[in-house]
Amino acid sequence: MATRISITEARNLPGMRLLLLQGLPSPWSLAAKGILEVKKIPYLRVHSTPDDSPELLGAWTGQESYPVAAWEQERPRSGWAEILLLAERISSEPSLLPDGDADRTLFFGLAHEICGEMGLGWCRRLLAIHEGLRANPEAAFLKHLATKYGYYSPDLAGEAVARVVSVLNQLDSLLELRGAEGSHYFFGDRLGALDIYWATFSNLIEPLPPEQCAIPDTLRPMFTASDAGTREAFTPALRAHRDFVFHEFLGLPMDL
Repeated sequence: MATRISITEARNLPGMRLLLLQGLPSPWSLAAKGILEVKKIPYLRVHSTPDDSPELLGAWTGQESYPVAAWEQERPRSGWAEILLLAERISSEPSLLPDGDADRTLFFGLAHEICGEMGLGWCRRLLAIHEGLRANPEAAFLKHLATKYGYYSPDLAGEAVARVVSVLNQLDSLLELRGAEGSHYFFGDRLGALDIYWATFSNLIEPLPPEQCAIPDTLRPMFTASDAGTREAFTPALRAHRDFVFHEFLGLPMDL
């Protein structure tokens, strides 16, 4: 388990410092942590604490979201692709990128469909905000998130569901193709970043059980898709792949 420190402590230290959201299965944070751990890159685990001033994260990293990977005195990286490519540069083995130009191009497209703006994670977050505000229109935290992520509106809910279903269908089709070739992975015969992204982001659709993923009971509904289209698109094959990656590579119970 990585040493946990405050942002204040981490800022001027050497090596890798990984700023993570604490206490919730944020898929962006879980994926970044999983990438470093699979590649055996030592890191200090950083969380915001009461000792950190509210503006410190923005002053150091230039933005106010998690995760952030800070390597030596280089600029901090906060984008999912930036963090992956930084990890690949620090430790080339095991590589989490597919071999070959065509598969690499397909990988980055699908990874964006999971991690990027209006991708699976982004849309599931919009839908959680949407459902929360329908239940409590004056919820200050949800109103903050709706503003923070830029362009939330109730009209986006239908589009967001369609995007989630589309991404799940793409992943299921690729998994079926790779399975017919005898592979347990999205690319080749080894674990890759897309396997990690899918496993971690799947917790925004159907979280692992409480003994494996300790979300507070009051928040678990926000992480659970209830619409029929998403539930149908979350196929047994996608669920089995998620379970395989966590059991074999990422470890359970989750360390939140």
